Amino acid sequence: MTQSIQASGIPPAGRFALLAALFSSIGQTFFIGLFGADFRGEFGLSDAGLGALYSGATLVSGISMFWLGGLADHLSLRRAVAGVVALLAFGAWLVASASSAWMLLPGLFLIRLCGQGLMGHLGVVAAGRYAIRRRGRALAMVSYGFILGEACFPPLVALALDQYDWRSVWLAASLVMVVIALPLLAWLARPLTGNPAADEEADKAESNAASMPLLRRHRMLTHGAFLRVLMVVLVPPVLITAVFLHQGSIAERQGWTLIEVGRAFILFAAAQAGAAFLAGRLIDRFSARVLLYFQLLPAALGVLSLGLLVSHASLWTMFLGLGVTAGFNGVISAAIWVELFGTRQLGMIRGVYAALMVVSTALGPIILGGLLDLGTSLMAIGIAVTAYALVVPTIVVPAIVPHHRSAPEA
Repeated sequence: MTQSIQASGIPPAGRFALLAALFSSIGQTFFIGLFGADFRGEFGLSDAGLGALYSGATLVSGISMFWLGGLADHLSLRRAVAGVVALLAFGAWLVASASSAWMLLPGLFLIRLCGQGLMGHLGVVAAGRYAIRRRGRALAMVSYGFILGEACFPPLVALALDQYDWRSVWLAASLVMVVIALPLLAWLARPLTGNPAADEEADKAESNAASMPLLRRHRMLTHGAFLRVLMVVLVPPVLITAVFLHQGSIAERQGWTLIEVGRAFILFAAAQAGAAFLAGRLIDRFSARVLLYFQLLPAALGVLSLGLLVSHASLWTMFLGLGVTAGFNGVISAAIWVELFGTRQLGMIRGVYAALMVVSTALGPIILGGLLDLGTSLMAIGIAVTAYALVVPTIVVPAIVPHHRSAPEA
């Protein structure tokens, strides 16, 4: 029974995961950040003001994910993705229609909740549940979807903004969600039912699965292994969100043009793809836990290069370093929860993680925007990030143990 489900379920699960991540792009920071100059000019916002507005929408969406992530454990995948895509399209329409900064806020909330939050979340849950063997490689498909978006959308948006106003681009994005994403993802989700991974876990360790206590959502916030993992896997999204949202201001300091930044996203995507490919195989051979030691270093060196290297060298070095860390983190942050907690409550557990991830990324743009407004040097920022990457993982990773060995904490 399990084998037949596995044989028919894995291919559409992989395609669904990849495309869900791809279509989440309009809610990702790299996409929204391309409109930062337009938002500041249209609504009279400073760097800090835009960061605060964006972070406010992100914070509320993250708090919502704390409860909404668990819906993936109870709703069919097809129904869940249909609702998420419809709300994402509506959010893009609200952004295009905004006449003031405050009217922009609900649109940003919806695209952050459904794009960065729920769409990628559904892709990870689908891959985790329907890939019983070679799970690391299957979860890498989610990263490939993000990578395709990061490679394709920035150059396309940069070219579109040369020909059309920013509102027309957002209206086009809304239309793509309704006409293409909604029917395609609903069709791919049709065969993805049940939870074959949980069935496999129960077959292999029936007595242990039966005795392991169910985790409660609020108890995750005090679970030692969960919190230690967060100290590593939350850093890349926080850092990359802040840098991408304020890419315009950094580009001005470094002398980069928007076209050059758009091209650098191709390097970012290529580096992320290679790192995700490698991470999937390393996880299948070793574990996601082992990779936590090293994954922050490339991004730290990339940010440090802003203060060490000349203009164009720093552009490529930064995007390369961020891409490598993003590729590793995309797979690690998906696989680590299955390693530690299994799949029975994967939707809830990853929902709590996604909520905390979104909330934490809300702080990044505020902090970086404030530092830029204060004139803080990029060298000082790079040194701080590098110090964290060198010290923190060596302290927290050794204490991370699977849930079955730390059940009393739950």
